[in-house]
Amino acid sequence: MDLLHIILLFAGGLLAGLINVMAGGAGFMTFPLLLAAGLSEIEANASNFVAVLPANVVGTVVYRIELASVRRHLWLRLLLAAAGGVIGSTILIMTGEAAFEKVIPWLLLFATLSFALGPWLKQKLERDFNFDGSRWLWLSFVLEFIVYVYGGYFGLGMGIVMFAIYSIFSQMNIHQANAIRNITITLMTLISIAIFAQAGVIRWIPSLVMMTGAVIGGYVTARFAKRMPPNVIRNGILVWAVCLTILAFWRYL
Repeated sequence: MDLLHIILLFAGGLLAGLINVMAGGAGFMTFPLLLAAGLSEIEANASNFVAVLPANVVGTVVYRIELASVRRHLWLRLLLAAAGGVIGSTILIMTGEAAFEKVIPWLLLFATLSFALGPWLKQKLERDFNFDGSRWLWLSFVLEFIVYVYGGYFGLGMGIVMFAIYSIFSQMNIHQANAIRNITITLMTLISIAIFAQAGVIRWIPSLVMMTGAVIGGYVTARFAKRMPPNVIRNGILVWAVCLTILAFWRYL
């Protein structure tokens, strides 16, 4: 790994920290950089979990006050995140990644549409069908578990899907949703890293270079995001989701 690769990985980690705390989905940007540094696809995927971990850790710390207001069902969500991480990561080690790449653009398209249409769908259900998302919490938990399994396998764009689920089934604002998303994804990521490390598919030096950038980017963004109006953050997330989807179709199709 030469100096250019080190600079690119650090810069990629910095941008990943900015994006991941705010919106999630930074893995699509960091994954190709790890490939460019000479890692295989599975090594890049596993190393990416290490590289972007600090963004969620920092986000968890910064949003710790918001966690106090949404601690109901938090332990259940943490349990679902842990189980999903184990299952998803184990499937990746056992089956490989090639087949999954073919469906990445379509999953991202679904995630983006879910996030964009989530508030509208929630209002329509409440207005036309007297829908109360709090009465369907079991469905929310089922969907969250599926997303955690996906996250343990690859994780690309899972934060966007989580925001969509929260917007439909809860009354949480964007900051509360960010608090839950960060702490559950942190736990899932730690478990996935342990499984990947045991399988020997993590390249630690590239991961740590990118992680350094992610620490800086994640801290700066998390502190800044709390001062921004929720609608501004949501619009920023939506713009990033659209860009993420377009890039995915360009790369994988």
